[in-house]
Amino acid sequence: MSAAAVQPDWDMSPYFDAFDGPSYREFRASLATDVAALQRELDGLPPLSPDSAPDWARLLERLEELSSRTAHLAGYLGCLSAADSRNEAIARENASAAAARADYEKLFVHVRAALGDASPGAFEALTAQPALDGAAYFLTRLRRSAEERMEPELEALAADLAVTGIHAWGRLYDQISGRLEFDLERPGKAPERTPVAVTRSLLESPDAALRKAALEGSNRAWESVGDVLAACLNAIAGTRLELYERRGCGHFLEPALFDAGIGQKTLDTLLGCVDARAGVARRYLVEKASVLGKARLGFQDLMAPLPVSSHERIPWPQARERVREAFARFYPALADFAHEAFEHRWIDWSPRPGKRPGGFCSTSSWIDESRVFITYNETLGDLSTLAHELGHAFHGRVMKGMRPWARRYPMTLAETASTFAEQLVIDAVLDDTSTPPEQRALILDARMQDAAAFLLNIPMRFHFEKALYEERAAGELSVTRLQELMIAAQQACYGDALAEGELDPWFWASKLHFYITSISFYNFPYTFGYLFSLGIFERAKREGADFLGRYEELLRLTGSDTAEEVARRALDVDLEDDASWLASLDAIEADARRCRDAVARLS
Repeated sequence: MSAAAVQPDWDMSPYFDAFDGPSYREFRASLATDVAALQRELDGLPPLSPDSAPDWARLLERLEELSSRTAHLAGYLGCLSAADSRNEAIARENASAAAARADYEKLFVHVRAALGDASPGAFEALTAQPALDGAAYFLTRLRRSAEERMEPELEALAADLAVTGIHAWGRLYDQISGRLEFDLERPGKAPERTPVAVTRSLLESPDAALRKAALEGSNRAWESVGDVLAACLNAIAGTRLELYERRGCGHFLEPALFDAGIGQKTLDTLLGCVDARAGVARRYLVEKASVLGKARLGFQDLMAPLPVSSHERIPWPQARERVREAFARFYPALADFAHEAFEHRWIDWSPRPGKRPGGFCSTSSWIDESRVFITYNETLGDLSTLAHELGHAFHGRVMKGMRPWARRYPMTLAETASTFAEQLVIDAVLDDTSTPPEQRALILDARMQDAAAFLLNIPMRFHFEKALYEERAAGELSVTRLQELMIAAQQACYGDALAEGELDPWFWASKLHFYITSISFYNFPYTFGYLFSLGIFERAKREGADFLGRYEELLRLTGSDTAEEVARRALDVDLEDDASWLASLDAIEADARRCRDAVARLS
């Protein structure tokens, strides 16, 4: 394969002319200089008081600019490393930039301490400064986080050690997962060397033997690095627990709830409603097994398509047009944005060796542009993923021009625009009278696959991670124990909907989310976001285009208050009340009935 054939599809030149080129080097150098200069200025500032509030406001404005520049650099390098995980120069630069970020993080150590030490009057005087209009929520969160912090010197040391400690373990996982390959072994065929990055697409195959071979083969690959990945997971969890204890954190879930912008009552309400209605997802899986000619599905079958005669492949040019048309039916502004993303090459979509698994959207407030990373293999699931990630990018567009600190929304609200966009594409196909019955059944089945993922698979991840932290407090967990915890979580959430001997004990190794070092419990916010957005989508269908203005105001608010307050202010919804979640779960039950009817019409 030629060098040109493996180049990413996206255009990264608006970020920098070239990787490690003059403009890139100048950006990094000036960023380091400005961080050091701000640290000197910070050291010379008097304690925060009503009199010193203007000086503090000017410093915080500059810190906010540094935040945008630092995130811009991190997003750029993150995109490059995901697109080419085998590139050693990019890996080295990523590590170097991570080390440099430690100095930037130290600025927040001192700012957080100053805000925490300030009197209520001094803090009020600060947030009243015109230069900080719109930043009050972010600064209030900084002040609150100071309540559970070590002394500034120790926090600064922790920031330094994180570079070669917890974050290095996360980078190691990224490198291993991006390079990992396995022999795909199918009866009657020669073994085929396959990147683990394409496992998800293989699990969407109508060929049961291929699905089984893909999971078994990829799991052999994960097993080959199991000891290393167990060390990564133990180190990440162990570091967090040690820091939580030294910071006086009462429970390891508290930081996750704080990051998610919700309270414990909201999480309990969400999980309680999901558990009460999980039966609808389990019934769907049992019915799906019958349709596939099995007593019960195996883990490899969770994304299997229906056994219909036609499995439409959707080439990339057609996918672009279908997404744009679906958006245009209900939301012309979103369609225009998608067209812009396609035309300006904001998406890296093609499959290739060395590409990291998964999909994401990265938005830079410095240049007000986004980049979408997916591996498109011409399936319906890939089409939905494309719409999903474009929804994330649209969220960034709606917030264009807002101050960077007001654009830092939590994961719980991060899935709002993405799920909304995904539902638009699905509904467009279902509402099209020319859609063949087989295609309609496939799409409804895919929608129920999503429901099963959010009602069963995501809670499974939560229960596994919760058990991991509970046991990690007493010592490191072996590979065998991690497998046992994963199986226990799968049994608890899926019940008897899956075949006992066909679970996935290596899911803890293959799921990137457990190794993200910037945030813990990268799971329950997905179920929150899915159900929250589903409720919004159902409301949008009822109220029509008039709702879109309110919807965009909701998106603009996502970085300016807690999730509970954003929902109340924009939608008059109480997230601590079962009703707010049960309405979304009712919509899933309606989809389950539609799916059952559509499948029945095929027989």
